[in-house]
Amino acid sequence: MKEKILTVNNLQKIYESGDVKNHVIEDFNLDIYKNDFTVIMGPSGSGKSTLLYCLGAMESITNGEIIFENKDISKLKNNALSELRLNKFGFIFQQIHLVSNLNLFENVALPGLAGPNKTNDAVYETAKNLLERFGIDDAAKRLPSQVSGGEQQRAAIARALINQPTIIFADEPTGALNQNNSQIVMDLFTELNNSGQTIVLVTHDKRAALRANRIIYIIDGSIVSELNLDPYQASNLQEREEKVNEWLVSMEW
Repeated sequence: MKEKILTVNNLQKIYESGDVKNHVIEDFNLDIYKNDFTVIMGPSGSGKSTLLYCLGAMESITNGEIIFENKDISKLKNNALSELRLNKFGFIFQQIHLVSNLNLFENVALPGLAGPNKTNDAVYETAKNLLERFGIDDAAKRLPSQVSGGEQQRAAIARALINQPTIIFADEPTGALNQNNSQIVMDLFTELNNSGQTIVLVTHDKRAALRANRIIYIIDGSIVSELNLDPYQASNLQEREEKVNEWLVSMEW
């Protein structure tokens, strides 16, 4: 039986502007399982990114609970939330948000230096190993503006991993990349998941979704369907793509 590592109960997210209330997520329930690669899909405006930010404690919720390590993280104070995001959750965004005046090595190391569990030397060694693992060690001393978008995104993934997070949350990580760089980045996600990393990823990209073993489709902040797949293998890509295509067509995607 799979091990649950994050549970969402009756989640509600409402944005208010004057007298207008926008119910983005309504009565949402979900379990995230250890070692799963979960992809969240849906039409634009369906609440995918808002949901991801709520799951990762980047966005407050209106009602409900999000249980992680036997705690309702939606009730945590700011300091506890910051510690949770630093040490337990890793974030990867479409807009990569590297610090512009720090080189790639410094960007990757920075969250590690803020964490409580490693010496500086250990953080630097981990950052060096991640850059090597992701094939960007030769660009370690370059600023983000001096490397390609794909190299920036790989650095962002390395940064998200520096504190060995329990869950990686990724919001459209290939949205700003060309096809070649998208494949490189998704190969990295697949490698991470194969090594045991739990991943929750929002995407419009069907090629990215093919890497998941679980795809959730939401409309208007509610789950309307779920597709479960075997772990990704390039050797059965055609069969996998046909299955996902058929399912997405049934969702009128």
